[in-house]
Amino acid sequence: MIADLNSMPRIYWYCRKKFFNNELPDPNFDIIHSFKVMARFNYRKTKKKDKKKGRKWKTLEYKCISFSDYFDFDEETFINIMAHEMIHYYIAEHQIKDNKAHGREFMRMAQELNEKYGLHITKTVDGSKIPLSPLAPKI
Repeated sequence: MIADLNSMPRIYWYCRKKFFNNELPDPNFDIIHSFKVMARFNYRKTKKKDKKKGRKWKTLEYKCISFSDYFDFDEETFINIMAHEMIHYYIAEHQIKDNKAHGREFMRMAQELNEKYGLHITKTVDGSKIPLSPLAPKI
């Protein structure tokens, strides 16, 4: 399964319903072209002056899950990586304090999902074991 803007939301909605009790809003989705990064979650919160309301500030949030289109994931791996990124999203969305990107809270949630649903969420995935997609440049 090569990541594209059709497969990513479909797997996201499946994971949201099955593992996250439909608690997360839809993020943006993006494709990256990378051998080094298979997937990532970006979350930014900025404040801007609201021109319509004078001095009041409005908060803008950017939430995006990105996958590399250089890999041809099997569905199980795609789901595990999506769930990994969704844990990052859940932690950001619920403003849970964690000591680092893959800290105690992240690992606790990953272990809980792994035990409850038989997933294999890890900190990293060995990309050498995943076939390359035809979109990947020849090295």
